[in-house]
Amino acid sequence: MKRILLIIMCVCVASLSLVAKESRRPVAAKHLFIEAPDDVFPMIDENTRLDMIDYYESEHNRPSLSVFDDSCIVTCSDSMCIEIKASDVLHYQLSIPVYDIIVLISTHSIPMPDSEIAFYDFEWQALSTEKYFTEPRLSDWLTDEGVKCREDVENIVPFIVASYNFDVDSGVMTITNRLREYYDNNTWQKVSKWIRPQLTYKWIGKKFKKQ
Repeated sequence: MKRILLIIMCVCVASLSLVAKESRRPVAAKHLFIEAPDDVFPMIDENTRLDMIDYYESEHNRPSLSVFDDSCIVTCSDSMCIEIKASDVLHYQLSIPVYDIIVLISTHSIPMPDSEIAFYDFEWQALSTEKYFTEPRLSDWLTDEGVKCREDVENIVPFIVASYNFDVDSGVMTITNRLREYYDNNTWQKVSKWIRPQLTYKWIGKKFKKQ
C-alpha cells in the first residue's frame, strides 16, 4: 500500500513539474504587446496592434493608424523586446529581462525626449517600480565640478530631462541627459560641466543596479 501511495505521489509531482515548465514557456514580446490592456496602450487598440505585427513581419512594413489618427509602427521586434513608434512624439520599448517581468519604457518628445519606466507581470498587473529601479537623483548626475557647485546647479537646473534605452541582451540600460535641447548655448556651456551626459544601470537578476 505504501508503495502504491509512493508511486502516486511521484506521478503527481512529475505532473506538477511538467505543468510548471509548460506555464513558464517563453512568451514573445510581441504577444505581450498584443495582449496588453487598453489602458497600457490607450491609443492603439488590439486589432491595430495585430496589424502592426503583421506589417512588421511582412515584406513591406507600413504604418497603421492609432485611435487619434497618428501613424504607429513597430520599428524593432524579437523574442525579448519590441519597440513601437506610437506617434511622432511617443515611443515605447517593451522588454522581458527575465521570466514574468515586463519592463515598459515610454518616451515622450515634447520637444526633447523624456522617459518613464514601469514594470508589470505577465498578466499586466502593475509592479512596484521602487522594487526594481531607483530613479536617479540630482546627486547621481553631478560631475565632480557639479558637486562643488551644487547650489548653482540647483538654481539653474530645476529638473533633469532624460531618455532611457534598455539593451535587454546585455542587461544594460542607458539613461541619456537631454538638457542640451532645453537650454540655450550659453547656459548649456555652463550646465554641461556639472551634469553627466549619461548614466548606466545593469539588470542583475531582479532589479536594475547603477553602474
